[in-house]
Amino acid sequence: MDVIIIAGMPASGKSTIAKQISQVLKYPILEKDAFKEELFDTIGFTNYAQKRNLDHAATAVLLRCMDALLQGGTSCIVVNNFRKDAKAKVQAIIDRYQCRCILVFLSGDNNEFYRRYVERDNKHLRHLGHILQERYPPAVGDSLDYTMTREEFSAKFENLGMTEFELGGTRIDVDATNLKDIDVDALIEKIQKAINYTD
Repeated sequence: MDVIIIAGMPASGKSTIAKQISQVLKYPILEKDAFKEELFDTIGFTNYAQKRNLDHAATAVLLRCMDALLQGGTSCIVVNNFRKDAKAKVQAIIDRYQCRCILVFLSGDNNEFYRRYVERDNKHLRHLGHILQERYPPAVGDSLDYTMTREEFSAKFENLGMTEFELGGTRIDVDATNLKDIDVDALIEKIQKAINYTD
């Protein structure tokens, strides 16, 4: 069995890369943001602390689903901007099932990731639950806009060790500063070699 972890800073292109890898390998994708969106729509939040709790819950569900798939013998792709303190839990699952692990880490210019993060939120390209900070679903009259400052971006992501996440197994570093420069075919070929992939 294989588990491919796609990690890195927000707005580094993790979801896009994961979909392209999945199309070739036919592995199911587990993505924390998808779980968060279900929690936003099912439970909602009325303050930022509740929103953070949903984030933690989504991570727990992500890891539980990863465990269940591997227990059933199914390889998977796991997408999340893991903090460095998540290593022990992720590594424990990998070790439990003795599966091959490939960490695809998207790094690059964090200022560019911040720019893309703000741009996609300003254009409402993501679920509103990600954008709004104090209440979801919004009440009548609530603003649907929120622009995270560079300082907030650093505090919420850089300072939590997301650029320092490590795992045992094969690591493939990708410079995601400019998404158009990523050679996805070459990346997939590296992954295939790492897992001894045969179609």
